[in-house]
Order: sequence, then C-alpha cells, then structure tokens
Amino acid sequence: MARHPSPISSLVVAGACWGSSYAVVGFVEDSNPFLITGSRFAVFGLVSLVLLRLRGGFADIPWRVALGHAVGGSVGLYLTEVVAISLAGAGPTIAVVGSIPVVYAVVGARRDRTDLRPLLPSIVLTASAHVVIHRDAWPAVDGDLADIALGLTVAALGVAGFCLYALHSTDHLRARPDLGPQRWASAVGVASGVCSLPLLAFGLLGGSVGGAGRLVGVAVFLAMVPSWLATSLWNRGVVDVPRALAGQLLVFEPLSAFVFVHLVTATLPSIPLVTGELLLLAGALLAVRAVNPAQSNRAISSSNQATGVG
Repeated sequence: MARHPSPISSLVVAGACWGSSYAVVGFVEDSNPFLITGSRFAVFGLVSLVLLRLRGGFADIPWRVALGHAVGGSVGLYLTEVVAISLAGAGPTIAVVGSIPVVYAVVGARRDRTDLRPLLPSIVLTASAHVVIHRDAWPAVDGDLADIALGLTVAALGVAGFCLYALHSTDHLRARPDLGPQRWASAVGVASGVCSLPLLAFGLLGGSVGGAGRLVGVAVFLAMVPSWLATSLWNRGVVDVPRALAGQLLVFEPLSAFVFVHLVTATLPSIPLVTGELLLLAGALLAVRAVNPAQSNRAISSSNQATGVG
C-alpha cells in the first residue's frame, strides 16, 4: 500500500516547488514575461490534458469552477505580477505579493471559524520578516506616481484573487473528495492552458523570444514542478490542515526561492536578508507547533458545517 506524505510536508514541498520558479526563470530572462507565462501554462495545460485523460476522463469535472481557479490562482496571479512589475517595479510588487501568507492566515481563520490567537506569535514573526526583507523596496521606488499606484493596486488584486482561489479551492476539495488532489490539479491545469493562449499569442507578437530551446526546457520544468506537482501537493495538504496554518506554511515559497536563487547565481545574501528568511522559518515552525491534530479536526469540521460539506 502506497504511503502518502503528511499534509504539512505536502504543503512545505508545494512551497519549495513554487519557489523554484523564481530561480529557473533567470535562465530565460531575455524572453518577454508574457511569453514565459504563456508558455508555462500552455505546457501545463497540455500535460494536464493527458494526465486527466488517463485518470478518469473529463465527464464529471466542474469546468466552470476549474476555470475560476485557473483565473484566480494560476494564470491570474502571475499575470498581475507581470503587469504590476512593469508599472511599479519589482521591489514594491514583490513586497505586496509577499504579504499573502499573513493575509491568507487571517482570512483563512475567519473562514474556518477558528481562534487565531495561538497563531499570533507566528504571524507577528512572519510580518516582521516581511518588513526586514523588503525594507529597501520603497525608498527605491522611482517613476510616475500614477503608474506606481496602479501597479500596487494590480498587485493587491493579485493577492485578493489568490486568497479567494485558495479559500474556494479548499471548500471544493473537501466537498468533492472523489476528484482527488492530482485529478483536480490536472483539471485546473487544462483550464489554465486555455487561459494561457491569449498570453502566449501576445508574447509571441510582443517582444523577444530569446533562446527557443532554453525557453521550451524552462516551460516544461515550470509546467511540471511549480505548476502540476505543487498544485497537487497543495490540494493534498489543505484538505486536512486549518487554513490559517496553510497560510503560514506559504512562507516556504519565498524561503525556497531565496535559497534556489542564491544557489543558481552563486551569490551570498546580505545579513538583513538572511535575518528575514530565518524569521520566516521561525514563524512557520512556530505555526506548526501551535496547531495540534485535535484543533485541525475541529477547524475542518467547523468549516465543513459552515459551507455545507459533509
């Protein structure tokens, strides 16, 4: 009988898979971002189409829900990041998007009707780490104030869209255990592939393609690891973990990105960056210790009753 990873380890590895995308994209930085994004999700869609066909077919998939999750949680988040960076710059955009673990922990606790107080020390550590890591983002802002304000608004919409996706995705997975984490990841992948086609066309028409061979290789990696594998692991973990804890475990995405980027570029991080990342790790470990299995079961049961699941 196959052994499955624990919910917490599934979420940690999902974060590590998502974090790897930041390092890999550096290999094709001469290609325009719309082409990179479109290629990633087009390949994700093709791979998911094949996997879904092998795992029970298409008949019982709620495609409207899958499309909504693709827009909010997959393609939508990356598209808002691309647009926000072009308007406000990378530093401020990453600072806004980096608030997702704290924001989702708070809204997730409200959705599960759980007491947030045991996680407050963890949330404070995570928020402090966020300030330390991004302390230089705002003084470096330079450009038209209207563009910067619009870019930050777009980034905030991306955060809101992801949180709504994560809330609804967890509800859906708990309501439809018959779909399974991998099959549902494939369904969202097919929907993401459909959404990627305009981006892919725009990217091909709108700028440099760079090294085509490298782009294909990176697109395949991004489709298989940060997209399909990470989404499958996230789907497996969030079913059995309170959303507030799942939110805090999202810090393993920036933690992993930090490690992978410095390994790939063979550079040493600054002391403030290391301090911030260690605070992130401490916050995540504190969150895991703060939530015991009995609390998890009560939170999930309460959430299921509130949303009509079970």
